[in-house]
Amino acid sequence: MDSVVQHLLNDSRLEITLLRIMECTADSYNISVEYQVTATGPVGSVVDTMLVDLVYLDRPFGKVQLPRVKTRFNGTHVQFYDQTINVTDMSAWLQLLSDLTHKEILMYQLRNGEAYLKGPFGTTAQCGYNKDIHVLGMNGLPVLIKDVDREAGKVTLTMRNSSIFELDYGPTVFEIQEDGEEGQSRTIARLKGDFFTKRGEFHVPLEVETVSLDGEIDHAQGGGVNESGISPAETKKLGLDAEKTYHFQGIGTGKEGAWTNEAIKFIRSPILLTESFISLY
Repeated sequence: MDSVVQHLLNDSRLEITLLRIMECTADSYNISVEYQVTATGPVGSVVDTMLVDLVYLDRPFGKVQLPRVKTRFNGTHVQFYDQTINVTDMSAWLQLLSDLTHKEILMYQLRNGEAYLKGPFGTTAQCGYNKDIHVLGMNGLPVLIKDVDREAGKVTLTMRNSSIFELDYGPTVFEIQEDGEEGQSRTIARLKGDFFTKRGEFHVPLEVETVSLDGEIDHAQGGGVNESGISPAETKKLGLDAEKTYHFQGIGTGKEGAWTNEAIKFIRSPILLTESFISLY
């Protein structure tokens, strides 16, 4: 009996539709997950809760408690919310987040679970549980400037997240950078605001601080001359170009000591400046 059930577990599929990460600290986060369990065979059974290792590149980085599941021949929708994950290998966890940000597809694993099953007519079985999880990555997290409010000194960005991961970074600082020679970059603007990567297309309103010729910060505002005494005509000296590609770079978050301060730096997306954005200078 156990060998038959083991075969069914091995052949079953687990497809995640939502994985939301919030309440990030120095060594933990809260996770909410929604997923589908399919290909469990024609006869329904009950799989008890079980603790499994979260593994990336053969390195365990935490544990998660999977809820009790009643399988059905046509699939079962499962969800759990606000479970705290304690990170046991921060390097492996950050590597997963880096690859998630940049790759089109990646895989992590659930390992070392002990599944207790109850089948029809009082049958029971105990089997090992190991599962490969294939997910789409964010593919660089493409970004566009959607709108510019000169009077309020704000911009709204449009971003696209092709993955099922959502991550709440909280108050965040970004820079728009221009690549220079020998790997050097010049900061064109700094942007601040709450940042939450959502599934699909989402909008991010941010306060913008333009950087003057001497590198000082000027809170963007309307008017012909900014606080540094630079008129719009002088922005040509900055070399800003609506046809040139710049980069949207994560710098840090407002959560002191949290791992998000490192994870946000993985975001480095090409961005084109619009004429309305350039008019902020």
